[in-house]
Amino acid sequence: MIRAVALGLAVLAAPVMAATPDAALQKLLAGKHAEAPRRCIMPDLTAQPRIIDGRAMVYWRGRTTYDGSFKGGCSQLRADRTVITTMNNGQLCANDPARVVQAGASSGFGFCTFDGFTPYRK
Repeated sequence: MIRAVALGLAVLAAPVMAATPDAALQKLLAGKHAEAPRRCIMPDLTAQPRIIDGRAMVYWRGRTTYDGSFKGGCSQLRADRTVITTMNNGQLCANDPARVVQAGASSGFGFCTFDGFTPYRK
């Protein structure tokens, strides 16, 4: 089953505020250790994904946090924008596109491509 999912509204409700995107990501991953990167994940759609400006989407599944990075970064990715992905069988995978649009509008800023997902656990 293919399903398109807009992830921006939850992201807007809980932005990560930090001096830099790297600092924001480190704050979310504090006290956790990285495991081997995964090609695909099944994100918990009830949990709020977080945008790390220009760099990544962070997802959760149970007690695992996933750093969903993009190939070459994603300069159009910002906390005030919406990300639309298409999942196959409930999974997000490396090479899947993510469309970045203005929240509440249909105007787009382009596509970014997921590079993979690094799981972090305590």
